[in-house]
Amino acid sequence: MVINAHNSLNGAVPFNKAVEELQKAITESLRHVSALEKLPVRVGAAKTVPKEFGLKEGMGPGGITAITVKVGDKTFAYITIDGNNMVPELREKILSTIKALGIDLGEVFTTDTHAVTALVLTRRGYYALGEAIPHDRLVEYVRKTVEAALSNTEPVKVGYTVEMVPRVKVIGEKKIIELCSLVDPAIEKAKHIAALIFSLTGLVLALLVFWLF
Repeated sequence: MVINAHNSLNGAVPFNKAVEELQKAITESLRHVSALEKLPVRVGAAKTVPKEFGLKEGMGPGGITAITVKVGDKTFAYITIDGNNMVPELREKILSTIKALGIDLGEVFTTDTHAVTALVLTRRGYYALGEAIPHDRLVEYVRKTVEAALSNTEPVKVGYTVEMVPRVKVIGEKKIIELCSLVDPAIEKAKHIAALIFSLTGLVLALLVFWLF
């Protein structure tokens, strides 16, 4: 399963390059994992909802969630913050901080919530995490949440199942192309209508001026 972490808002990534890198990473990961010894697993979880940050600052009501996973002598942490993307430097600060807690490998995710959008007057209409919230304050909340998860670990069993959900309608490649093809004609039509409206408005104003004076 490939997950978009939405944690590094720094421009577009070339699609073909990203696919090639993912294919290589998946192949190498499967080859490596298949040769590993199966070990007991312990999992911990904790959640924090900072009261000082809200939607306008870029944080949703879900707050911060941390899940820690211990396998053998390795400890991993997965932090999810309820927001719409994140500035890259904040991610690096969080990963550096949790490493000091004994985390061997971790990652930060955002929920990509749209609850924070259209609330502030910015170019995007929202603040990504780290643009309006002080980094040191948010990092401290994350640190405490990870600490709480580490102190709350229990033995778990791991399993999975596959279910097929029939007749689910999604927008496929064909429909996306069709939708995109409608954009340019719509813009051109809007331009023509706007030009006509402004022309008629100018004519009416000219007639009014002539009639009044």
